Amino acid sequence: MDILEQFGLDNDQALLLFSMQRYIVQVDIRSEKNKSLQQKKEEWLHVWENGIEDLLADSSNGIKLIKKEKLLIEKCEDVVNNCGKVKTPLYLILLELSLFTPYFSMEGFKWKFYELVTIDKKVANYNLIRFSSMLEIDESFISIYKKSFKKSLRSLSGFYTKMLVGAGLGSVLVAITAGLALPYVATLVAPAGLAGAAAINAGLAALGGGAIAAGGFGMAGGITVIVGGGSIFGALNGMALGAILGDSSDFALREGAKLEVIMREIILIAQKDVRFAQEMIKNQQMVIKKLESELAELKFNEKENKTRIKNLAKSIEYLRNSLKNSQKALEEDSHIKEDE
Repeated sequence: MDILEQFGLDNDQALLLFSMQRYIVQVDIRSEKNKSLQQKKEEWLHVWENGIEDLLADSSNGIKLIKKEKLLIEKCEDVVNNCGKVKTPLYLILLELSLFTPYFSMEGFKWKFYELVTIDKKVANYNLIRFSSMLEIDESFISIYKKSFKKSLRSLSGFYTKMLVGAGLGSVLVAITAGLALPYVATLVAPAGLAGAAAINAGLAALGGGAIAAGGFGMAGGITVIVGGGSIFGALNGMALGAILGDSSDFALREGAKLEVIMREIILIAQKDVRFAQEMIKNQQMVIKKLESELAELKFNEKENKTRIKNLAKSIEYLRNSLKNSQKALEEDSHIKEDE
């Protein structure tokens, strides 16, 4: 199986992920006591929902997100049963649910919107615990994912080190998503066939939900979206990843941090799959090498590409640090097995 496919969700799995995210937001809206903020949250949810449904429409013929709780439970049962012993998609879904922070910037909702409108963490966490049970994954993974991701962000980036001391993880995730330029979101993240605000919001909704449309990677085989930091491997499938990373290194920071979490918490600890861990490291090395080649080409016109060179160089630095941390995790895991 291609490395990128390991981070892919099929139609039903993607629908489940986004419907669970929608449910988390909807419950938060119901619990909002301030009527003015409640209305703003409802408006945001409407825009986000339309963006996600545009994202899924490319492969699902106009499918709608699941809104009724009973149907959501039934869909989850189907997805879990179809996964069988291969639980990787379920771990990925719970990872993205655990890191999901709504009310981020979209067309009509700029960065300042998040400062006014935030999610009730207690209500969200209650539903995360319910979803972990439905996915048949121990609820401890929720806090493990959050702590591990925050630790990875801190180790990868000096810029976010101070911010992480006094700010919640949600504000950091929103800041990273806001750092992406809209033209690249519309052309490289959103599904083909969309244009203008629809393309931008579909791309931002997907990124905020932790995903990128699989169509952008030229993939077949039923994969609808790529999650869990796997988009980094798109460089090996011909995706113009350098264009995104040359525009915003924050994207590399977020995806690189997720790769670390997956390496430690899912591949090595939960699944104990050393072979895949080695394959992942090998492919990370290949991605960095390819991006370094793109960086060298940009330097032929250094004056013209000054900003892109700076951003791409920073992106490569983040990915190198992510690789080093993953290599260290694999080495530590090997030593533990030797001691045992």
